[in-house]
Amino acid sequence: MQSAQPPTLVDVRPRSLQRAAPIARALQLELSDMASKRFLQQTSVVLLGTGLDNAEVDQACRQLRQQGFAQLQAVRGGVRAWQAAKAATAGSQPLLQPLDAQTWIAALGQGMQWTVISASEAMQRAPQAQWPVPPEQLVAVRAEGKERDAKLVAAIARAYQDRLKRVRHAGYAQGLVVITDGVVSDSLRAQVENTLAPSTDASKAGRSASETSAAMATLPAYWLDGGWQSYTQQVAQTAAIQQTANHRLQAPCGRL
Repeated sequence: MQSAQPPTLVDVRPRSLQRAAPIARALQLELSDMASKRFLQQTSVVLLGTGLDNAEVDQACRQLRQQGFAQLQAVRGGVRAWQAAKAATAGSQPLLQPLDAQTWIAALGQGMQWTVISASEAMQRAPQAQWPVPPEQLVAVRAEGKERDAKLVAAIARAYQDRLKRVRHAGYAQGLVVITDGVVSDSLRAQVENTLAPSTDASKAGRSASETSAAMATLPAYWLDGGWQSYTQQVAQTAAIQQTANHRLQAPCGRL
């Protein structure tokens, strides 16, 4: 982007996200509209998705190349990776991005391997069949007694840092989401951010800015809004919609 002939950056996130958090110097388009923009075939183009739509963007990228967009590429990790790269020179970026249940459920089929840090007692008591990831991808943290919240914050931070060390050399896209019980979600998130901040500050941690950005991009981390309760409600709502959609409409008795 800093070269004499920078590529055309195309923001293909949903319209709501484009309006809420526009990307500087980016052309805003929907993926479905790209094929009709023939003028982009003659230039270098970079697609920027949400970071949770890997499979969808990758498929569109392959199809568009076959249709004549020879210089088309996509940012791996989407806007999350973009923000991580900019954080090295443009101040701090929240480590735990807010994520709603509906968006995350849609992202589960996008080719990422998710790690769940569960601080939700309700989730840990639920049958494993209801968990959004296999048991080996779930890290359960608990805290009891005095200063419960402080202990829980420290446990979440340790779990994230441990998982970050494990996935840096993985050959596939990684993601992490923290799930709490909804009643404690808002109160804990800021505390976890403050605890993790020193480990993501290059000057305090003794790492270069590029190393810090690479770490953030390697394991994008999210905080599930509304916690486990929000996830289960969205699953139930999605199942009800699918069940209704599969019903055949019956003609009323006595219709002429």
